[in-house]
Amino acid sequence: MMKRKNIIILLLVCFIGGILSTSCKKSFLEKPKGGSVTADTIFNTKNQAQFAVAQMYLLCIRGYFPTNYNMCRPEAITDQLYIIHPSYDWASNVIGTGTYITGNMSASNTCDYGTDANNGFSTHYSGIRQANLVLKYINKVNDADNAWKTDVKGQALFCRAMQHFELFRYYGGVPILNKPLDGAGNTAVPRSSVQSVVDSVVKWCDEAATMLPASRSSAEFGKATKLAALALKSRILLYAASPLYNTPPNLKSEVAGARFNDTRDTVLAYPTYDKERWNKAAKAAKDVIDNAGGAGVSLYNTQKPETDPNGQSYASIGDYESVWNVMANQEIIMANTATGDNYWGKYLMSKIRNAAWGIKNNVPIEFVQQYEKKDGTKWTLPASGSDLPTDLKALNLDPRFYQTIAYDGMYYNSARGILSYYKKGDYTTDGNLASSDAGLDGYALEVYKFVARIDNMTDNHLTWPVFRLAEIYLNYAEALNEYQGPGGEATTYLNLIRKRAGLLPKNPADVDAFRDAVQHERTIELAYEGHRYNDLNRWLKARAVLNGTLHGIVTTARKGTDGQLKRTWQTVSFVNRVFPVKYYYVPFPVGEVSKRYLGNKNWDGQNPGW
Repeated sequence: MMKRKNIIILLLVCFIGGILSTSCKKSFLEKPKGGSVTADTIFNTKNQAQFAVAQMYLLCIRGYFPTNYNMCRPEAITDQLYIIHPSYDWASNVIGTGTYITGNMSASNTCDYGTDANNGFSTHYSGIRQANLVLKYINKVNDADNAWKTDVKGQALFCRAMQHFELFRYYGGVPILNKPLDGAGNTAVPRSSVQSVVDSVVKWCDEAATMLPASRSSAEFGKATKLAALALKSRILLYAASPLYNTPPNLKSEVAGARFNDTRDTVLAYPTYDKERWNKAAKAAKDVIDNAGGAGVSLYNTQKPETDPNGQSYASIGDYESVWNVMANQEIIMANTATGDNYWGKYLMSKIRNAAWGIKNNVPIEFVQQYEKKDGTKWTLPASGSDLPTDLKALNLDPRFYQTIAYDGMYYNSARGILSYYKKGDYTTDGNLASSDAGLDGYALEVYKFVARIDNMTDNHLTWPVFRLAEIYLNYAEALNEYQGPGGEATTYLNLIRKRAGLLPKNPADVDAFRDAVQHERTIELAYEGHRYNDLNRWLKARAVLNGTLHGIVTTARKGTDGQLKRTWQTVSFVNRVFPVKYYYVPFPVGEVSKRYLGNKNWDGQNPGW
C-alpha cells in the first residue's frame, strides 16, 4: 500500500515538474520557463515543496523496469540478454538495441537510458536542474524547521550527484552544473575533466552525508540517507580507479582508438595511472560497511541459499531471491519505489509474466556459462541434449542460477505451472511460450529476476535496488585487491557473498586470479541490476566479451521411452555482436554538439570516433 501511495505522489508532481524544468526537446542548458515568482509560490509551504522534492526523485533516482512501449531491460545491450533482432527493435527504441548490438549506434540514437526516446542526455540535466532549484529555494519554505530544510538540502545534493554520476558513466567528463542557470537563452558550460566530475560528485556526497539521517521510517522508504550518499561515493570512486579512467600502461592499447592522444583526453581519463585511486575506492567502500550497522543495514542471510522449486511464498525462496522480492529488506541501502504495476512493464519484463503475448527476454548461453557449478568448477554446454530440465538440474549450478533464469520444463508457480517454451515436435502442440512476433522459435531460457513469481504473482513486493550492501562488499574486495593484493579482508568480503549463495570459498593467491574471481562474483551476484554494461566497460573487457556470436537453446517436445514428454534441445545462433572501440564512450547528441559549447573553438566537444 505504501508503494502504491508513493507512485501516486510521483505522478501528481508532473504538473509542478513541468513548471520547474524544461522539455527534453530543448537544450539542457536553456533557462527553464517561469521564474522566481513561480518558484516562490511552489516553495511557499512545506506541503507544496514536497511535490517539487518528489519530482526531483522522479527525475534523478531511476529504476530500470520497462514502463512504456519503447523500453526494455538495459541488459539487452550486454551479453546478459537477447531480445530478437530485428523483430523487437521497436521495443528497445530508447536504448537503440538493434543499432547498438550491430555496431551501428549513432549520436542520434544512443544507449543512454533516458525517459525520453533518443534524448537521455537532456533527461539527466532535467534532474540536475530540479535538484539545483530545490537547493536554491528550499529556505523560502515558511512552515518548516531548519532540520527539515537541512534534510531536503542533503537529498538534493545527493540527487544532483547521482545524475552527474549517471552522465559520467556514459560520456566521461561532462558539463558540471551546481546551480540553476540564470539569464536568457543558452549558456556555454563546457565539458569538465574526469577528475573534476569525480571530485565534484565525491564532494557533494560528503556534504550530503553530513545532512542526511542514518536511516528513515518505512513511510520514507526510497529517500536518500547518509549511507546512500556514502554508497554513491563508493561507486564513483571504484569506477574512477578502474582501467577505463585510470588506465595502466599495459592496457593503453585497448583504448587507443577511443582517445585523442592529446590534452582533450582529460575528459576521458586521468592523465596518468595512479594506484592510490584504488586505495581511495577501498576506503570509501569500507566507510559504507562501517556505517551499515548504525543504519540497520546488513547482508540478507538467513542461512537459506536455495529456493524451494515448488514453493509459493516468501518463506520458500532462498536468500538471494529474497533480496529482490522482500520489500525494504535489510540489505537495501536505497531503492527506487516507483516501479510497481504498469501495463507495459508486464509485457516487456518477460513473456512469463502474462504467459501469452509479450517480449521474450532470452538469455544467451554465453552468459549462462558464467554461472559456475556449485563446487566452483567451470563448464561448457554441449551442442545438444535429451531433456533440458533434467540436464540443467544435473549440472548442479550456483543456486543463484536457479533463482534468476527460467527454463523450459521448470515449475514456475501454481498460476503458470511447468513452463512450456518448446516446439511441438512429435508429442503435442507448441508450448504457450514458444513463439514471438517473429514466429515460432522455441527459445528455452528467459530471465525472471524482477518478474513476479511468488505471492500469487504480485508485483507490489518487487523493488529496484539502487544500492545494496552486497555491491559494496564486492567494491571493497575489488579495490583492496588492486591496491594491496588478495588475502585478508579482500578475500573475507568476497567469500561472504559466496557463502550467502551456498558456495565454497575462493582463495586466489595472486592479484590477477583474485581480479578474475571478484569480477566473476559481480557478474553473477549483480546480474540484471544494471551493472554489467559499466563493469565490462570500466574493466576494458567489453570488446572481448561483446564481439562475436551469442547463442541460445531451442527445445522440441519428443516422446520418451516411458511415453512422457522429453524436451530435446540444441544450441542455435542468436546474433553476431559488434563492439567498436569507440563504444567505450557514448556520443553526445548531435543537437548538443552542434551548439559547440561542449569543447572549445578548435573542438566541438564530441567523444572520439563519433
